[in-house]
Amino acid sequence: MADQDLDAMLARMGGARMSRRGFLRAAGLGSAAAALAACTGSGGASTSPSTAPSVAPSTGGSSEAPSTAPTPAPSYTIEKALYMYNWAQYISPKNIDAFKAQFGVTKFQYDVYDNNDALLAKLQAGATGYDICSPTAEFVPGMVEQGFVQKLDKTRIPNLANIDPVFKGLWWDPNDEYLIPKDYGTTGILYRSSMLPSIPASWKDFYQLVKGPASGKTVFVDSMGDVFVFPLKMLGFSANSVDHDELEQARTVLLDVAPHLLALDSNTYGTKMAKGEASLALGWTGVLEQQMSKVKDKGYVVPSDGTIFWLDTWVLLTGAPDPNASYAWLNFIQDPAVQAEESNYNLYATPNDKARPLVDPAVLNNTAIFPTEEQVKALEGSKDTSGNTQRLDIYEEFKQNIGKA
Repeated sequence: MADQDLDAMLARMGGARMSRRGFLRAAGLGSAAAALAACTGSGGASTSPSTAPSVAPSTGGSSEAPSTAPTPAPSYTIEKALYMYNWAQYISPKNIDAFKAQFGVTKFQYDVYDNNDALLAKLQAGATGYDICSPTAEFVPGMVEQGFVQKLDKTRIPNLANIDPVFKGLWWDPNDEYLIPKDYGTTGILYRSSMLPSIPASWKDFYQLVKGPASGKTVFVDSMGDVFVFPLKMLGFSANSVDHDELEQARTVLLDVAPHLLALDSNTYGTKMAKGEASLALGWTGVLEQQMSKVKDKGYVVPSDGTIFWLDTWVLLTGAPDPNASYAWLNFIQDPAVQAEESNYNLYATPNDKARPLVDPAVLNNTAIFPTEEQVKALEGSKDTSGNTQRLDIYEEFKQNIGKA
């Protein structure tokens, strides 16, 4: 992907700031969600590194643990623990093991959330004890404003120099004070070709398959912003639309497909596809190797009628109990060899310029992961629209009709 195209795409992503009002609505998604987060305590599955790798190992790159020699050892006393709140199966187990060995960390707690809304609800409910998490970029300004994220001491993260400059100085953190680019990717269509009469090329194709051959065998990720991409782009609108009439048209489409869906599932939809329970999904590329490594007929499509581009980030949470271990991780993970292993494992594109030459060529040349210039033209930057009450109401109605014929 040419630098000028990436620059233009990132500029589109920053087209409109998330208002304070929008964040307050997003962060207060409902007393029920907040209460649930407060009661559960962890907000998701908790896995230690010894049990977390219930996933297939990466097929790309070396089978050996990544070299971390270029990462300078900090002069600070590293705590023995690190508490991470993140998306499921988003970090290579090899890198977790290498980090623990290098820095003497014996407790690496990895709790997961399904979407940014759950992350925000957890923090709003008063959750403490986590060190770092990975919100999508457009959510960071509001998290900073609400005091959930602390400013970074960049002198302790020399490997920030490895990040491509086109990912720096963007609207959500113009002075690069609070976030570190982690991965970027798209929202698209996953499929099992042997279970379908044809491979979808667009959201329109997807729509017909969901109501026909893939009825009862389609999964959507449980992420409101991503779900709305499908009907809005299919109808020719912005994926970030908050126009009343456009959203009503999207509502009609979502309610039309809801009875045909198997489930909303952000964490194990790849497993459902691998088992043959699902033949089609609205989701992301990460599950292709992590949960579908043995599936021969799998595929991922960037829809021709357009989709969104997202950027996930690293942030250091306010009151992090293990700040030195956190800084050690934030620097370690941007080591080129370590970051290349991340892309090989989670199948998302790295913003680390020095890591790209080390990424498995099969991953680097996979246009589902690193979009082509032509695909870039159909991408729209993801914005935070989660505070729009009409969207919230439509999404709740949509969820209540899942699987109901």
